[in-house]
Amino acid sequence: MSATTHRALVRQRADSSGRTLVKVAEVPTPRLDPGDALLAPTVAGICGTDWQILGGMRDDPSPVLGHEGVASVVEPGKSGLPVGTAVTVNPTHPHDPSFLLGHNLPGLWAERIRIPATAVQAGLVIPVPADAGRPRVAALAEPLASALYGVRIARHTLRPAALVVWGDGIVGRLARDLWHAELPGLHSVLVGHGSDAIDPHAAELPRLLAGLPSPIVAVIATPRTGTREALTFLDRHVPGTLLVDVHAGVPSGPIRLTAGDIDVATIRAANCGGSPWPPRIEEFARSHGRLLLCGHRGVSGGHLREAIDLLHTAPDIGKGVLTHQVGLEEAADLINTVLTSSMRSTHGRRVLKAAIHIGSRL
Repeated sequence: MSATTHRALVRQRADSSGRTLVKVAEVPTPRLDPGDALLAPTVAGICGTDWQILGGMRDDPSPVLGHEGVASVVEPGKSGLPVGTAVTVNPTHPHDPSFLLGHNLPGLWAERIRIPATAVQAGLVIPVPADAGRPRVAALAEPLASALYGVRIARHTLRPAALVVWGDGIVGRLARDLWHAELPGLHSVLVGHGSDAIDPHAAELPRLLAGLPSPIVAVIATPRTGTREALTFLDRHVPGTLLVDVHAGVPSGPIRLTAGDIDVATIRAANCGGSPWPPRIEEFARSHGRLLLCGHRGVSGGHLREAIDLLHTAPDIGKGVLTHQVGLEEAADLINTVLTSSMRSTHGRRVLKAAIHIGSRL
């Protein structure tokens, strides 16, 4: 890295299937406008949304992905933070859709990243403890904060007797751990493809869901392509009071449920970055019980700080979710191997959360 360039994991031209492989490249270090901050990422995560973008399931244009992680301040801009301060970045601006880190703006998979002044002034550059750069904390803080936001919304409405988590990836497992930490002994069902989950197409799943005690919270944490199927299945087979946290993305437009055609995407997007509070939760009548729908986009700085604290004090939360730790070059190999194979695994191990060690050279 020179004074004017830095290394980054850069997406390549999409292939015929829409996939974009990555490579480590030397790229120009961004010039700053007044008030902008320049950060040096230390550890960044690879999340499910990143895999969807890389796999061609989303059209986010950023050439450099990464919206989870910890960095050091190089140029503070209007943040007022000393050079060298450890920070995380809230990737979603609650009032400015043009700022979506690692989606429409270059993200954290790089040795340098510019944060625009509008995001700095909005408080999206958040100081964190110096040891938050540890891989487990840095890579899991943002998805844990998102799962935490969902728990807070649901618990505002009811105390469940049972939990269903549909999707056994990063957020699904973190959500299950959080619920168990808050309500020890809570009966739960994990739906997914791991060895500790029940397959979504298992013949016994409808009977299992129908036998759960009410009220029930269900968290949908699938890729966005699976959200509709999960929601309609839960709606059909779970009787009594059912609150569904639609954590995963969902196509726009109405979805046919037993209560009628419902615009689930609009309901999910109503809670953003911790606002409004009390949260928006919509209720619908079904012949077999109440249906409550909610969801959220983004998290607040408070959610991120609470998640970091939890990762320090509750070691069982997210245990086993961080499966790979790699440098930049190794990250390129891992990503490209997963994208070009039929399984999301490398070196014989399923990839859940990977942490990329980027380093910090101020």
